[in-house]
Amino acid sequence: MDRTDGSHWFYSYLPQGVAGGATSALIPLFAYALGGSLSDIGIIAAATSLASVPAFMLWGSLSDRLGRRKVFLLIGFLGSGIASLAMGLSQTMSGFYLANLLAGFLGAASGPVGTVLLMETADRKEWPARLALVGRIGAVGWVAGLGLGVGWLVIGPQILGAEAPSMRALFVIGAALGLLAGLLAQLWTREPAVRVDRREVRLVDVHPRVEKGRFLPMRILHFISPTGHRAGVRLPRSLRIYLICVFLLFGGFTAFYGFFPIFLTQVYGMGSPEIFAVYIASQATSIVAYPRVGRWISARGDRSTQLYAALGRSVLFPSFLVVGLVALPQSSRLGIAFALHAGVGLCWAVINVAGSTLVSRLAPENGRAEAFGTYNAVQGFGSILGPLLGGFTAQLLGYGPAFGVSVALVLAGSGLLAAARFPEG
Repeated sequence: MDRTDGSHWFYSYLPQGVAGGATSALIPLFAYALGGSLSDIGIIAAATSLASVPAFMLWGSLSDRLGRRKVFLLIGFLGSGIASLAMGLSQTMSGFYLANLLAGFLGAASGPVGTVLLMETADRKEWPARLALVGRIGAVGWVAGLGLGVGWLVIGPQILGAEAPSMRALFVIGAALGLLAGLLAQLWTREPAVRVDRREVRLVDVHPRVEKGRFLPMRILHFISPTGHRAGVRLPRSLRIYLICVFLLFGGFTAFYGFFPIFLTQVYGMGSPEIFAVYIASQATSIVAYPRVGRWISARGDRSTQLYAALGRSVLFPSFLVVGLVALPQSSRLGIAFALHAGVGLCWAVINVAGSTLVSRLAPENGRAEAFGTYNAVQGFGSILGPLLGGFTAQLLGYGPAFGVSVALVLAGSGLLAAARFPEG
């Protein structure tokens, strides 16, 4: 297949997704190996979100103002690779903090640029199919990266003599894959002749999107403009209430992931390969579920399905703690963790799709871009609060209260969602 005409540049998202899957779950584990505490790990997760939220505004606005796409795609891909290399070379927690800030800032460049570039290199009627394809490419790449992590963290210590050097090597592998993604984007991407005004796009992106436990989506169309909303655009009260729900829900989700990998290490006695495998259960389940989620939402309504999925997580999260307190064979404990995390992944697919459709339904006709931009930003703000609360609570009070904080945030968001007065859809 000839890809030199710039029409298939999005296949460069495959090595980028593999790199993300191989290194994202590795970050808290490597921080722990460096001697970091649970609060340190929470700070690292929050640092990525703290850098990426304003970076989306910066890179997206610069791209639109300059009318350039390719250079920002390259900044995102190559920057992620450089940040991954910096993580692998880090010797101290302060250096690791900086590397994660760099990942959040540079990696964000490809998010808002890649989605609009996808639209500018395809006919309008092809946009849904292209978004679905890119979603599958990124999600499959992510799961493949987790599989790469499992394999390498099994054989790497045997080759290099210890787990810490093999973790560093996995960051280097991720960096090489990020640089490969940048090279492919350079070879396959051309600046489009047609420009799309993202503010006028009404398409709702409900296609596969992996949950990373930190706010750094592979693709994002709308963002909050640094210059503010367009004149006359005001988000309705129902949408503003829903955005508070989103803030609380994502705070709860990311609070859980702020300590979850280390919990599996300390309480379940899992090694790094097993933890990567548990993450595969969630991601693979969400990918399989995505094609069916749309039908579920159509049949039962967007608010109801999201509410059920959020409540499902409020049960699944503390179930990990309960299993950890029961005397079980290690193989049984691992199998239960697989099943529970698969359920968490199923809930994610529902939450992601239902959330997008709900925002689209509640948004004013002339403010769809502002609504989705605010929605994306609120997810990011929740992903700053969550890891900090989860990590510090686990460090200071223990895992029981940390699970309690996560569940309390999810239940608060769910309660507000259930009580909010806006029509079912």
